[in-house]
This record gives sequence, structure tokens and C-alpha cells, in this order.
Amino acid sequence: MNLKATKSYQVAKYLLLHQVASQTEVSQSTNVAIGYVNEVLHYLSDLDIVKIEYGETRLQNYARLLEKISMDRPMKNLIQKTIKLPTSTIKETENTLQQYCNRNQIQYAFTGYSALRHLYEYHINYPTVQIYTPQPNDLSNIEQGEGVVPVNILKPDRPDIMKNTTTINNVPICDKIQIIIDLYSSGVGRDAAIKYYRDTIWKHETY
Repeated sequence: MNLKATKSYQVAKYLLLHQVASQTEVSQSTNVAIGYVNEVLHYLSDLDIVKIEYGETRLQNYARLLEKISMDRPMKNLIQKTIKLPTSTIKETENTLQQYCNRNQIQYAFTGYSALRHLYEYHINYPTVQIYTPQPNDLSNIEQGEGVVPVNILKPDRPDIMKNTTTINNVPICDKIQIIIDLYSSGVGRDAAIKYYRDTIWKHETY
């Protein structure tokens, strides 16, 4: 089973956020048929990612689930284009993108480290900006240069990515589980993804 598929991906995201749930709860919350939810959960059980007992499913190994998602949905396949701007810092690059998108009415949402810094104090910033937009051609018309910070323009491969964005300090960012998945899937953000997940969602034993 491929967790890149829209329905199985929705089930995986729900489990990351709700570590104990019944199949009915998962089905009703994700709008995925209960028969397919059952199939996904038993597949994850076979991988020792979840444990099914007494009518409940319990997430046992979030790191293995994140790894499975990253293998099925590699971030490199979502990159529509990589550009550089005439900017010299991460913050300046993000601000330039934000101003351009707002001025030109381009729908967008930051993810990865660019989103994490609005939610969580983490002292390592990787010098790449990741931004989702369903309008990549419009964004690629921005003035480009020889800046040191590459911008990865990402394809929103499912509708909930843009639908579930939130705005913090006037900056649209992805929902927290999407940010965690994208950080982990990028390779360079795995430690940040695990730390943020442990501190804000998985508040008990660690791996």
C-alpha cells in the first residue's frame, strides 16, 4: 500500500495527530470509507506501526510512520521549480516571497523550517525556503537573482494542503502535521520534525 494516495495519506495524518482512535472515528473524521480505513490500519499493523486491540487503534511508532510516508511521498518529487532571489538571508527571502504573493494575489503556504519558526522555537535554520502554491508559473515571474537561499516551489499534491493552512503574523503556513511530514521527508529536517512532534503532540515515551 502506498501512503501517497489521498485516502491513505489522510488516515496516516489523522493517526499522527490522534494516537488512539477507533476505526469509526478515523472514518468519520477523514471522510474515508470505513472498509478502506480498516485496510490501511491493518497494513500499518503488519508494519508494527500501529496496534489494533479492543476496538481501538493505537499509534506505536510515529517515526516509522513518518519514514513510510517519506518513502512513498518523497519531497523531491513535489518540487516544481527551484529559484533564487536577489536576497541574502532566509528572512529576507521569505519576506520578499510573501510581499510578491500578496501583491499578485497568489495563493501560497510556507512549510518546512519556514513554517516551523512561526510555531516553535528551534535554533537551527536550514538555508532553503519551501513554499506550496497551485500557481507556480505566477510565482516564477518574481525577480530572480544570485541569492544564497534557494526557494523550492512545491506542488500541493492534495487539496487539504492549501485548504488547511493557518495564518500566523499574516503569514500563511501549512497545518502542523503537514509541516512535520515535510520536514521529515526533506531529509535535512528529520531531527526538527521529531523534536517538534515529541514536544507538542507525542507527550510520553520517545524512541
